[in-house]
Amino acid sequence: MTTNRYLLDTHALIFWSSKEWVSKDFLYFLDNQSLKGNVFVSSISFWEVALLSKKRKVSIRNVHEWKAGLLENTNIKIINPSASDMIDSTLLPDHHKDPFDRLLITQALRHKALFVTKDPTIFNYSVKTFWV
Repeated sequence: MTTNRYLLDTHALIFWSSKEWVSKDFLYFLDNQSLKGNVFVSSISFWEVALLSKKRKVSIRNVHEWKAGLLENTNIKIINPSASDMIDSTLLPDHHKDPFDRLLITQALRHKALFVTKDPTIFNYSVKTFWV
């Protein structure tokens, strides 16, 4: 029996935590996978959320508190990008210009995780994706 790992794209993390813009099936699935220790979040997603919050593109007032709440109330596992991840993200085909997404794609590939995203540009890469 194989265990799937799920690396959340930043928007998937925001949607899951806010319980907005996603189906109940999506919430139920990720909640269950989190309990099993199968949900991964890159540390760069917190950087991206902080930048989005600063630009007022998301309504998360205190990203530190938001992150602490996530870590306290879920069983997500944080993964940090390595220097090799950063270098390899620049070697991906230029389908996507967003450096955050490129790094997340690289991390999903390295950790053999399904990348939880609804970004159609990601589908141009060899990373396996998932969305409920």
